[in-house]
Amino acid sequence: MLENIRIVLVETSHSGNIGSAARAMKTMGLQSLYLVAPKQLVDDQAIALAAGAEDVVKKAITVTSFDEAIADCSLVIGTSARLRHLQSTLIEPRECGVKAITHSINSQVAIVFGRERIGLTNEELLKCHYHLTIPANPEYSSLNLAMAVQLVCYELRMAFLSKKEKTLPLSTIENIYPNSAEMEHFFMHIEQLYTELGFIKNQGVMSKLRRFYLRSGLEKNELNILQGMLSAVKKQLK
Repeated sequence: MLENIRIVLVETSHSGNIGSAARAMKTMGLQSLYLVAPKQLVDDQAIALAAGAEDVVKKAITVTSFDEAIADCSLVIGTSARLRHLQSTLIEPRECGVKAITHSINSQVAIVFGRERIGLTNEELLKCHYHLTIPANPEYSSLNLAMAVQLVCYELRMAFLSKKEKTLPLSTIENIYPNSAEMEHFFMHIEQLYTELGFIKNQGVMSKLRRFYLRSGLEKNELNILQGMLSAVKKQLK
């Protein structure tokens, strides 16, 4: 299960943070690290701060975009401050651990950490199924990147240990959830059709539809039904 969970760091400013995050991951049994357009590539400082987790750093996969990092994932959880417009999708680390481990039984999961200074963009947040917030002391909520990664990885491990003790149901064998690339294809399809029908007149509508469908936890067969419905409507329009 832990092998199917990746930690994604977006545009990290300092190479040392990559090493520290890798160390936090390895202590909890996670190995898969993705780097999205890091400002500094892996160097001696990253290796030094990894402190025994050099293998995680050296195996890290560097990609150029957020979309590339999550394309094959069926569950994407992005870190976020407590933004008002994300209230319906906000979860805390413990719930994040349970959801991630449950999905990782049969599919890929991404836990995404944003830029040290400004976090994730609104566009990136819209591509996440859930938004992770850490309920730190409101009077002093400053957590550095490695601290946040450590805290989340701990909850992932606790959920993993709990799940490992239980017998897995047969229904978890199949890979039933669509990945991020498949969902993006669906959103492109739905936006084109609804715009043509005159239903979508501004991006606010599409943002709400994205959150609705990502939150609903669609299975692949359900997504195929929705795609078929869209195709049928498109055919009638023609």
